[in-house]
Amino acid sequence: MLPFKVELYLVNNFKYLGFSEPMALAMVEALKVNPYPNPRVGAVLIDEQGNVKAAANHKQKGSNHAEINIFDQVQVDETDTLYVTLEPCFHSDTSPSCATEIINQGVKNIVIGDIDLDIRTNGKSVSLLKDNNLSVQIESNANNILNPYYENTHKKLKDIHYLLKIGMSKNDYITNDASDARYITNEISLSIVHYLRATADCIVIGKNTLLNDEPKLNVRISGINNIDHSPEPIIMWGRSTENIESAMKKYPTFTFLSSMPSRENNTYCDTSSLSDVEEYFLERKFRNIFIEGGKSILDSFLQDHKIDTIYEFKSNLNIENGIHIGHNYRTEIDNNYHMNNKYELLDNLLTTYTKN
Repeated sequence: MLPFKVELYLVNNFKYLGFSEPMALAMVEALKVNPYPNPRVGAVLIDEQGNVKAAANHKQKGSNHAEINIFDQVQVDETDTLYVTLEPCFHSDTSPSCATEIINQGVKNIVIGDIDLDIRTNGKSVSLLKDNNLSVQIESNANNILNPYYENTHKKLKDIHYLLKIGMSKNDYITNDASDARYITNEISLSIVHYLRATADCIVIGKNTLLNDEPKLNVRISGINNIDHSPEPIIMWGRSTENIESAMKKYPTFTFLSSMPSRENNTYCDTSSLSDVEEYFLERKFRNIFIEGGKSILDSFLQDHKIDTIYEFKSNLNIENGIHIGHNYRTEIDNNYHMNNKYELLDNLLTTYTKN
């Protein structure tokens, strides 16, 4: 048995997004790896008493899928329930059909995170499982969180997904001059941000955010210390050469995009042109771009209509002095986005938006 209590912190925060504890554990398993070009997928097998019998993920292209890795660990009982973050694959052209193997292993109960948009599967596995008398339930939005680029890719919309995270006060301030506290939002909001970071190929901030906040830009999820993938920190430095040499030395694992010639951890890129920046992302085969600040970076990506998804974390406090998000942010949302969900995170509110 896995130590269920070790994962409880994660589960307790994922539950605010509407996920059951087993699905939350499956999602955490998926976040530990990046099986590019395949999507992140996690699975958990639960017995009748709710104990975890096995947990697994799909580690890399060409290796066993998460469901097969579950079956390699334990034997399935008829009263067990299999949770998997994405509809099991129907096809067998590149790997054994997970849907067929699930039936062969005697699984009777399965909970699926999202229907797979891959045309080789796309609901076929759900139909096959139901036709073989399995109880099939859908716990939607798991794959949308783990692989936010997935819909763009399979609907042939574009190759990159841009995700904007923003934390603000009740009256729309993103910094607080009256406080030395680094964060405006609460611990639950911060932990969910780290889940979202773990889905990204890179985290993008600007020069001022780097110099003022000295962020780590890594993934810190309590109770999990074996995440094999971390997003790459990207600093959109711009044209200024002041302080860049010392910043490059202070943050040797960060990639700086600036007007300076490429060397060491600096790459030449005209950051005044988001087309050039996007070309860099495509060259690096980044699929999910996590935009984290500050205001000028947020404004530029919004005004250029790059942002696909917005996660807006809002506290219940008002701020008198600081940086206000500005009226353009609300105008962009009102004109170009629709609200997906609202989640209460104790005294915070998370609202998610998707571009029209």
